[in-house]
Amino acid sequence: MKVMAHMRMPSTTFVHTLVSKLIRTLPTRSAVLVCISIMWTGCSSQTKPAGSSSGDDHDHSEHADVDHGSVDEHDHEDHSDGSHGGHGDDHSDTDSEHGDMEMGGDPPPAKEDSLPDTLSETGLYADIISKTIADDMLHYVPQFQLWSDAADKERWAYIPGGQTIDSADMNNWSVPVGSRFFKEFSIDGKRIETRLIERVGEGPRDFAFVSYLWNAAETEATKVGPEGVPLALGTNHDVPSKMACLRCHGSHPLGGGRPSRMLGFSAIQLSHTESTITVDDLAERMTHPLDTPYTVPGDSKAQAALGYLHANCGNCHNDEADRVPQVDLSFWLNVEDTTVEATSAWKTAVSQDNALFNDQHVIARIAPGNAEESAVIYRMSQRGNTAQMPPVATKEADPTGIAAVTAWIRSLP
Repeated sequence: MKVMAHMRMPSTTFVHTLVSKLIRTLPTRSAVLVCISIMWTGCSSQTKPAGSSSGDDHDHSEHADVDHGSVDEHDHEDHSDGSHGGHGDDHSDTDSEHGDMEMGGDPPPAKEDSLPDTLSETGLYADIISKTIADDMLHYVPQFQLWSDAADKERWAYIPGGQTIDSADMNNWSVPVGSRFFKEFSIDGKRIETRLIERVGEGPRDFAFVSYLWNAAETEATKVGPEGVPLALGTNHDVPSKMACLRCHGSHPLGGGRPSRMLGFSAIQLSHTESTITVDDLAERMTHPLDTPYTVPGDSKAQAALGYLHANCGNCHNDEADRVPQVDLSFWLNVEDTTVEATSAWKTAVSQDNALFNDQHVIARIAPGNAEESAVIYRMSQRGNTAQMPPVATKEADPTGIAAVTAWIRSLP
């Protein structure tokens, strides 16, 4: 494995094609997953910057789909596209957009081609020069936020007039075609990029994802290509690639995402009074309004920890078809969870052995009363190696998040 980790490895599409062939020949699904983990660890190793911690002496394959050195694998955080529809069975969205290796032929136009070239044309701003937001934009603040290395973020949603949000599944809202979601990133008071997801069709993969890079005068932002922009505008912030967006929101060959795609726009995330738009405010726009806002179960320590894990880990680790399939681990909260013991985090992490990751003096995924020997805390604390969690969209550990989860673990009997 050490030799393979230093080889120049093939593209993600090639890996997927090869694994698809292996599925037909290997006797068990487990063998396929091991193959995926080994090959992807190799892919990540080839792009690590000089001087970064390699982790070559350890096996971090419980979630080995990590690439820290390439902007291609940095996350679109609250914005990315698609649906996996079950891993190992259907990755046609990825194949079609990057060309099919076996069948040949030109790929169809990317969904992003239909989106405007400049931010001023997207409808977010009524006047981009004065930064006046359009009246039909809904400003919202998720109750639990994804850590983005302390960048400041603002979010808006646009739901076409006369259309409703299908909330029959309260844990996975389905927005109508034409809905747009924006997230704007600023560092030290300076706008860097604004991300946009638009639902462009009825299918589960019919979402387009682009980022707009602001100019120095902040008078306009221009659409970025699918490759993204590393170290944007001289900062440590990376504008993500299209493939990076898929890592959290869906369609990436190695998993991760939710059917709803809009990770911060949900019943749980809008069940608080500090958001400009709350789940109560959306009642008339929902097919099935939530009877009462959702309250995360437990005391204040449990609520803070479960909410943090939901927003920062649950996007990939959940029980939907889009999840990371290598391990049966879920941190996603559902509105049906009324006790701490009913949550997926409790059932799949507390006092649970690690499936494939046992080399860093940890004794369980979450060891009650023992944060220092809990794999969750170890991996939250790592950056720049294959142990890092989340594996994308962050180069700095989150001290506030680590403290919240640590406090909860220490309180467990």
